Amino acid sequence: MIKIIWNREDYEKIKDDISDQFNVMVTTDPNEVPEHKIGLLLDDSNEQAIYQFVEKLMLTSYQLIFPTPEGFLQVHVKHVTYLEAFGDDIYMHFDKDQSQLIRQPLYQLEDKLKPFHFIRIGKSFIVNITKIKYIRTSLNAKLDLELIDGTHLEVSRSFVKSFKHALGILKKED
Repeated sequence: MIKIIWNREDYEKIKDDISDQFNVMVTTDPNEVPEHKIGLLLDDSNEQAIYQFVEKLMLTSYQLIFPTPEGFLQVHVKHVTYLEAFGDDIYMHFDKDQSQLIRQPLYQLEDKLKPFHFIRIGKSFIVNITKIKYIRTSLNAKLDLELIDGTHLEVSRSFVKSFKHALGILKKED
């Protein structure tokens, strides 16, 4: 058995999602965990499941700080849908049709967001692959992405191969 000590409040927000995917026992015994914490007990015989569980915990609660014209913005990465560049202006688009101007080059944002399932799909776009609803082939060997909020983005030809590779859908002939 492996025990992970986690913030009780953060766990409450994601427990339904976690319990559907993983076999986790929970302890709040004050002899085992500090106040305001929770003990998550996992069977240690499946190393891959433990890795996936920890990754899920980290991704659902991870926050990053981005420079803006007014100062700095702290963002839950899971709420970012995509980033879009207009010259030197970078707009970060969130769930619920909100956006924010970010003062950081797109290539730096690409490196910063890569561990959180973001991928470059064109010269001016980075997308959160967890927000993709449909992928359709388009004209000129491009791909059309429909995001869960209804937004359509295009994967340009020069980024199609790396996009497919990141999703694990690259065919042998590609």
